[in-house]
Amino acid sequence: MFPRRPGYNGLILLLRLLVPLFLLACAAAAANPDSYDDLARDILQELVEIRSSETFPENTNRLLDGVAERLRREGFAEDQIAFVRSGPVNNLIVRYKGSGERKPLLVMAHIDVVDADPDAWQADPFTLLTKGGYYYGRGTSDNKAGAATLIADFIRLKREGYQPKRDLIMVLTGNEESTMAGITAIARDHRELIDAELAFNTDAGGGELDDEGRPRLLSIQMSEKLYQSFTFTVTNPGGHSSRPRPDNAIYQLARALTRLETYRFPVQVNEVVRESLRVGAEATPGEVGELMAQAAKAQPDPDVLRRLAAADAGLNASIRTTCVATMLKAGVAENALPRQAQATVNCRILPGTTPEQVQATLREIVADPAVKVERIGESKPSPPSPLREDVMTKLRTLSKEFFGSAPIAPSQSTGATDGLRVRQLGIPVYGFSGIATGPEDRRAHGLDERLPVDSFHRAVRFWYQLLKEFGG
Repeated sequence: MFPRRPGYNGLILLLRLLVPLFLLACAAAAANPDSYDDLARDILQELVEIRSSETFPENTNRLLDGVAERLRREGFAEDQIAFVRSGPVNNLIVRYKGSGERKPLLVMAHIDVVDADPDAWQADPFTLLTKGGYYYGRGTSDNKAGAATLIADFIRLKREGYQPKRDLIMVLTGNEESTMAGITAIARDHRELIDAELAFNTDAGGGELDDEGRPRLLSIQMSEKLYQSFTFTVTNPGGHSSRPRPDNAIYQLARALTRLETYRFPVQVNEVVRESLRVGAEATPGEVGELMAQAAKAQPDPDVLRRLAAADAGLNASIRTTCVATMLKAGVAENALPRQAQATVNCRILPGTTPEQVQATLREIVADPAVKVERIGESKPSPPSPLREDVMTKLRTLSKEFFGSAPIAPSQSTGATDGLRVRQLGIPVYGFSGIATGPEDRRAHGLDERLPVDSFHRAVRFWYQLLKEFGG
């Protein structure tokens, strides 16, 4: 036994006084949401400043390695962190362990971006710029803000010692913007890693700001249109351009595309869209709002639906399947008749309609057996998520705290997200970024992408409460 030195008892007494004060100070800092603003911003900056596009898969992997290392430093064990490979990139799955009293909750984001040309932007797209109340940079809105939100909130919950009643599973995919191979591989080969009662996706939904910067409408994504592309192909023997043929492949293809251009698929108003129109009408002034209210009726007037579709391209896309030519390829030389002409036609198909049905319709539209209509790949339908009252009640309560009286409308995305693959597993997915933006902020995939600083930090706090509320 070592002899006690003079003052030893006084030192012990001092430590007994200081340690509780230190712990109280830590708890106070953890309870203060403002103390996590810097953390969330630092994480967003780290993600934005790595060029994780399809062209640079090594950057995507480096980004996810950095996220995993950050979480290890915060106390996440090795068996709570998993990587799933899809082609050249990794995808990260992190499990925040709960008591197991309830089935897990899945939360989602992707960390890859559509590439950007630095010369076309006002500032470097791969440097986070804070200017005029906005964060600028590629991925700020799609979808690195969502990823930064989940990472920051997982860290905060860990530091606070939060013990949920279920596991919280975070999935960060690396190729949503290109092939969706990441979530496809996870769903196909590693279902056990993401098996959950329900899921929330940061890559969809969100809030709309009015002219004074106040939230006027919130949308919760509950369904997505199916992405399916087709080729229109015409072939013939070709020949010399000095002796034109009556069956020129380019002209035949052009006639087929003209018929496609003028065709309109039938209007369909499903449960999600009907509720979206009903709620959205309350927050939409003028004639469009009136048309939305009438279109939300159980048996809407066909003329109302026609006028609504003509008034707004987004609403048109939400109530009917759309198909549009996006790429052309024909000929090999300027002095030779083309032996082949081909167009790529991209379709966004409403839930309840199959690719086979759309393919049959396209053949009827083309009305020319010389034009071969074929599918590119195979797309599997994704069922809409149910309008669960328990989920909607909690979301309404949370949204009132963070977004005031703005109404919540379920929505059907005209595009596609990773949520598509998760719904195909039978797991309901509810898309809500928690970020409110104005019309001038919708710059995803475009130039000078940005999001409001206040909206980002509000979203981080919203998701923190969401994780605790649904985590039990």
